[in-house]
Order: sequence, then structure tokens, then C-alpha cells
Amino acid sequence: MTFSAKKISVSAISLALLFVLNSCSVDEPSVPNTSELLGLASPVMLEYSSTEILLQDYFIDPVRIDSLTVPEGLEAIWNKEEASVVISGELPVAMDLMKVYVEGYEYSIPLKRSEKYLVQFRLDPGEERYDRVQLKGEMNSWNPNATELEFVDGIWTTEMHLNRGIFQYLFVADGEEVMDPENEERVSNGMGGFNSLLTVGDQDIELPELFTNTYNGRSISLRADLADDVIVLWENYALPVNKTDDFYSINIPAAAKNLNRSHIRAWGYNEDGIGNDVLIPLENGTVLDESSDLERTDWYNWNMYFVLIDRFKDGNPSNTRKLNSPEVDPRVDYYGGDLAGITQKIKDGYFEQMGVNTIWLSPISQNPDEPFGYWDQGGPETKFSGYHGYWPVSSSRIDDRFGTEAEFRELLDVAHSNGMNVILDYVANHVHQDHPVYQQHKDWATNLYLPDGSLNTQLWDQQRLTTWFDTFMPTLDFSKPEVVDTMTDSALFWVQNYDLDGFRHDATKHIQLDFWRTLTRKVKDEITIPTGKRVYQIGETYGSRELIASYINTGMLDAQFDFSLFDSGQNTFGKGDSFKGLEAQLQESFNYYGYHNLMGYISGNHDKPRFISLTSGEVKWDEDGKIAGWTREIERPQSFAYDRLLMFHAFNQTIPGIPVTYQGDEYGQPGANDPDNRRWMQFDEEELTADELRTRNTFQTLTGLRNDNLELTYGDFIFHSSGENTMAYSRAYFDHISYVIFNKADKDETIEIDLREGFDHSSLDASFANDFEVRDNKLSITLSANSFEILTLN
Repeated sequence: MTFSAKKISVSAISLALLFVLNSCSVDEPSVPNTSELLGLASPVMLEYSSTEILLQDYFIDPVRIDSLTVPEGLEAIWNKEEASVVISGELPVAMDLMKVYVEGYEYSIPLKRSEKYLVQFRLDPGEERYDRVQLKGEMNSWNPNATELEFVDGIWTTEMHLNRGIFQYLFVADGEEVMDPENEERVSNGMGGFNSLLTVGDQDIELPELFTNTYNGRSISLRADLADDVIVLWENYALPVNKTDDFYSINIPAAAKNLNRSHIRAWGYNEDGIGNDVLIPLENGTVLDESSDLERTDWYNWNMYFVLIDRFKDGNPSNTRKLNSPEVDPRVDYYGGDLAGITQKIKDGYFEQMGVNTIWLSPISQNPDEPFGYWDQGGPETKFSGYHGYWPVSSSRIDDRFGTEAEFRELLDVAHSNGMNVILDYVANHVHQDHPVYQQHKDWATNLYLPDGSLNTQLWDQQRLTTWFDTFMPTLDFSKPEVVDTMTDSALFWVQNYDLDGFRHDATKHIQLDFWRTLTRKVKDEITIPTGKRVYQIGETYGSRELIASYINTGMLDAQFDFSLFDSGQNTFGKGDSFKGLEAQLQESFNYYGYHNLMGYISGNHDKPRFISLTSGEVKWDEDGKIAGWTREIERPQSFAYDRLLMFHAFNQTIPGIPVTYQGDEYGQPGANDPDNRRWMQFDEEELTADELRTRNTFQTLTGLRNDNLELTYGDFIFHSSGENTMAYSRAYFDHISYVIFNKADKDETIEIDLREGFDHSSLDASFANDFEVRDNKLSITLSANSFEILTLN
């Protein structure tokens, strides 16, 4: 592989400042009574050539913008009629602010200099002849269909822009995996083979590290190591910063006392790039320092749990309506789970005991009464019911098998009265063939057949925006404005008519960006602006971080599920890959989504084999998990697999973002892929084995630690060490700190790390009773095989 030099072009032209503020003091920003920018403005990562920013993503009414400025070194073309600005050039520093002026008030949008390198991958086939060569690796979520190589002058090549980091990869030549013959660097793949290893950029540079230091009244002190400068925002207003050595002090604006919740954000940077960011929640203008002061509307504090309704609990047997068809195997018929069953489990305290405060519900829209689809690839030949909810025949009517409108409203009321949130899985990409939208507007669907006559089904990457999931599920054509308008209105219906807290959006990457921009705009106009209520939106996209991130900003989705990190976590805790790879992948997620993000970090989901059955070996890593589930009984896992699952849970519960637990993973329910990973839930202790009960109890301890320690929500993040079998990192928020340490070896390991300066570690407490020693600001701890420890100081 070869690298191109990073090009830096600095223009002396900047957009003139057309409006001069005369209402702000030296010490405080001038703040309007009502902000024109909703939420926290997401930073813009500038591209190499030019970057278009749609101001409608950020501002309630872009027409009211008076003027804007960009930093020196950049050029901007502002199209007021189109409410967009195109920025070209490159920042001479790693980070700066675009200033936008609305009726005399200054708003700031962070701009980040691109830190990507252009990397060329090449495969010389020699005497071999290939028809198709692809790339799969950590840079594209191991999805070969996402990256095709071209055959040019006898060499297969492709180029990608990648951040600094270390990436495993392979070529796929006519379906066969091939290591890079030009790259001698390799690493074990955990299955007896090897992957090529790519190092992008200088791994030894020292980026700044930013820490919360102290606070007193309205004054906050931050410490920044190796920083050239620090940028601080309160909400979307730039704050003056006073520097003394490595300490930066700021004053909380007086206007903050008028808001129940607002936020301070800060970034440190130097010539090599941007370090970690800091997020400080404020309550009526004072630093929030007790977890008990957090509310369910604090998204960063969410701990999510995915409920597949039909397989959770039957609370109202009168609505259980199986197909009972000889064409349908009982495993894919309705089981009877419903909304009433979920309400019962909220009332009896199950979710509270599990430490989760947000329920993600599978779709509740009406599904067909007849079986569809067909399986004949091993085991039984069967059609399927719509028990999962992803085949809507209506986008607004609740499936009677799940309950009534009254039962749904009761669920929401009971959840909210118990301090819990509820988000709904919404399907926009496709409908069932019996859906009125398709019946009345068949031209609203994409083409089922490609120009060569082949079926356009399950071509997830080749025909990303048009492919059908199956022949009875038309994919809607979101290039048509009428389709965008109809389906965004359909989604809006659910938050207008029910007190929902957000959406999980199915098949996000298969829908054009304009749909998400339009939906978010409607939600702001119809819900947030008139009522003040925010609606959280998280998408499902399996692909590269570049693709995933393209759907996330202030004007579109709040987050997506981080499948790249899930894959890396599975490989590390499940297969035994080195922790160095996991560290690199977590850093890559920080680069794309920030150190304080709202991404979903999953333990598993209904479309993947259960982690515990993979790591235990009952399901092989390289086999088809669906065939495994259909053709043999997947037994209970081996005892060590529960320990590995708990390490994975501990990782998800202690990194930034929102941990998401798939039902049953809290105790280690086994299973291959769909439908075997969708077994009936077990709640009673007598239904659980000793290993399952131990796992569930430890899971409760983990969620309790997450919920009770502010540093595990708002803290910074520092790696202390990562090796083949051990890893340690810490998170700190003012005087709160937690150290998280793992040992995935099959034997005891002693881990030694340097502790952070500025803390009195004499009262450090081990959450899981492991012995440790602190001496000369160093920690030494011995962990048994497949175990972890979380040390806290509060």
C-alpha cells in the first residue's frame, strides 16, 4: 500500500464579518431568550476539497441569518436562498469555529481539520486470473461488498481515506480470502489463520489530553496536557478562556441559571490533531456532580434494553393469535408476547433491577395475517409469520396481537412514572406488498428487477438504495419527494399521537439522506419547538464508519449503532484477538463520533448469533448461523463463556455512548442466528442455571456502577495499557474516577498501571473484591482468567 502526502492549502480570503456584536461583555456571550439553534451543534469534519454545510440542519429559520464568518485560511460561499455554505481550503490549525450571526447573536459551529490519509490498496495477481477482487477489513466492517477493486494495468487497486490507526484486512478474490502479498505485517485471526495488518500514519504522535480539574460556583478549571489551545462552548456559544500554564479557566454564563439542563463542551488541540473532548452537564447554571440529579431526559445517561415483543412475555393471553399453519414451523409462528407483558415487567421492577432505563420496542405496526417468505436451506422447509413486526401492512395501526392503543398508552405512562424511556422501532424503507401505500402507488417502489433481468433482492451494498429485502417487501423509492413526505408524516404520527421518547430506525443506510433530514425537521417543527420535548433517533446501518457517520448530525439522526466496534469486541472477547486491535477500533470510533457520543453499543441483536454461543463454540465463527439454528440443538454454553460475556458487558457499560442489551443477554441466553436467537425469555430464578443467575447478578452490578458513577457517563477516557490479553483504561469527571481492567487470558495475570495524578487513591474501592496494591501512584492487581475489575473513587 502507498500513502499520499496530506495536502494543506491555506487561503488568505475569509468571509467578511458583516455584523458587529455590541451587546456582549468581554466575559460572557450575548444570549437570546430563545435559541435559534436547537440541540448541541455537531462538529463538522472538513473534507479535502470542499464541504457543504446545510444551515437548515442547525437553525430553526436559516432565512434569519444575518451573516457568517469562517476562520482564516478557509473560503466560504454562502447561498442564503439555499440556506447552505460551501467551505473550501484547509484549516491551519486542527480545530476552529464557524461563527453564524442571527439577529445580532453569535452562534458557533465547530470545524475540524481532516486528519485522514489517502491509502492505496493493490493486489498483483501474478499468474492468477480473477474476475472480481474486493477488500474486507476493520475499515469497512469486514464487508467485502462495500469495497470493490478495479483492474488497472494488470493490478487490482482501490483507494480509501483512513484516519490514523491500525487496521486488519484481507482481499477477497473470486470469493477466496487472500492476504496482501506486498505486506509482511500480519496478525492472528483467532481461527488458525492470519489477517494483514495496516498501519496508517504515525502512531507515536502525542495528541493533547483534556481533563476536568475543579469547579467553584460559576468557575470551572480544565487541565490540558500538550495542548496548543482549548475551545470551549456553553451550548452553542463560544466562551472566553483564561490560560495559566496547563490550566484553562472559564466562567459559566449567568444565562445558564435559566436552564434546567445545559452543557459545557471543550476540545483541546495541537499541531498533530485534536485530543479528547470534555462534556460537563449543568443544572440551573451549576455543575452537576451527583448521579441522582440526572433525569431520564439526559440521553447520555441512557442504559437501553431491546425487547422483541412477541418473545418477551404474554401479559394478555386473549390477544395471542398464532397462524397455526402447516406451512409455518412453530419456531417462526407467534409466541404471544405483547405490550401488556412488558407493562407487567415494568410494574414488577424487572427493568429497574436490571439497571436499564430505556426500552427499545420492536415494531408494533400491523403485520400480515398470512405466512410469507420461504426457508429450504437446511432443516425444515417453512414459511414465516410476521411475529417480528418488520413486515408492515399498516404504518399507523397497532398489531392486535401485540395489544390496543389503550395498552400502548398504559405502557408509556407506566414507563415514564417509573423513570423509564420508550423508543419505538420504525420501518420506513419497505412495506409489505399488502400495505395501502404500495397497493395504491406501485410506482412508489423501486424496481424488483435489474436491467439484466436479475432480482434486485438482498443486494445490500451493490444496490444499497433500491434493493428489496424479499419479493413480497417492496422497497420505497425515496428519490421521489411524495414518498419522503408521506413516510416522514407516517413516522411523525407516532410521536404526535403517543408520548414516545424516540425512534430506532430500521435499515437506515438503504434510505437517502433527504428522508432523515426531512423527518428531523418535522420533528423539530411539530414536537420540539412547540413543546420543548426532544426526540432521540438512532439508526441501523451496517457498513463503514464513513457511511454510518454520514447520517449523524444536528439535522439528521442523533446516533447509530456502532457495529464496527461490536465486531471488534466480539473478536476480542469472543475469539481472543489482541486488545490492541480493540483499542485501535475504539479510537477510530472516537475519531468519527467524538468521545462523548450517543452511539448504541450492543451486546447482540435479533439478526446475529448470540455472542455466548459463538465464544463457547456451540456455534462456529465461520459457519452459517441460521443453518446451525435450524439443523441442530444449540445447547447451553460452557461455563467460561459466561465470563467472556460479562467482560463484553463490562466493556459496553464503561465506554462512552449508550449501552444496549438484547433481551436475554443479561443472563446469557444461548442461540444461533435467526430464529434461534429469538427464544422465549426466562425471568424466574428457578428457570436459570447457576451460571445464568451469576451472570444476571453481575450484569446488575455493572449497570448499577454505570448508573451511579458520573465518570462512566460524562468522564474523559484514557487508555493506560493494552496488550495481547490485558487492557486497562480510566474515566474521570472532576474528583470522580474509575479504572477498568481486563484479563482475557486463560490464566491469572498481574497488571500494573500508572495511576492518574491529582487523585487520592487511598480510598480506591474494588467493585468485584479483587485484591490490589497502590504504591508510589502505581496500581498492581492480579486478575483470574477471563475476568475484569472496576475500581472506583468517589
